[in-house]
Amino acid sequence: MAMRTSLPTLAILLSGFGNAAFACSCFGPDTFCGTLNPPYEEPEWWIPDAVVLAVPQETYYYGIDVVIVQVIQGEVDNDTVRVWGDNGALCRNYAGWAFGDTLVLGIDRTDLAGNTIVNPEFPEGLEQPEDYMISGCGVYVLDYTNGHVRGWITAPSMQDYTLADFVDVIDGCALHNGVHGPMAADPLIVRNLAGTPVLELHERAVVDLELHDLQGRCVLSRNWDGTALALDRFSTGTYIAQVRLGSERWIRKVHKE
Repeated sequence: MAMRTSLPTLAILLSGFGNAAFACSCFGPDTFCGTLNPPYEEPEWWIPDAVVLAVPQETYYYGIDVVIVQVIQGEVDNDTVRVWGDNGALCRNYAGWAFGDTLVLGIDRTDLAGNTIVNPEFPEGLEQPEDYMISGCGVYVLDYTNGHVRGWITAPSMQDYTLADFVDVIDGCALHNGVHGPMAADPLIVRNLAGTPVLELHERAVVDLELHDLQGRCVLSRNWDGTALALDRFSTGTYIAQVRLGSERWIRKVHKE
């Protein structure tokens, strides 16, 4: 199996948020461990369904077929799967890894967003329910070389673990198929009333609220006291709601019908 000592695109993927590797502004965790176990109670949209050791084989439009060498956590249906990245209009990582690279990937079942938020450069309807994707807003890609995993694993700086040690480390912070261990309480409530998302806090507090669309545009930014707030004035679509209180932060994906 060919392995490389460096990944040109990996440096982009791990260098932080708001760069060219993402199609939207991201506020997610800055470590692989944090992506597996973010600091809130309910499972959210960026948590990987599986962690795999994989080798990219062939690109397919804005996706890439990868051979699964080892399933580290979760379940994957086949030995070779198609993993979709960013088509230029999605909040996903760029899936542009070189052939022969061996990677640790956190992958999700595709949400089929590329079939509805289309880029006219690509054919429509490419994504299929059996496919996977690399989300944005988090760290999903680590390098694997000579039995060692390298990247932003438990801290936002370059770390190096043997594969066995890496498995032990993420066992302490990972979500197995979206099942959480104990976490800090999350004050943010999201309800749906007749297709309109309503935000509310368990306990009233003055917080900073931002709402972004999936193209990363900020469509709402204000102070908020936590009373019920209906997002009824926004267009149909999916949005990312972020609440900040001091150093604490909570994020939700909400859908307006």
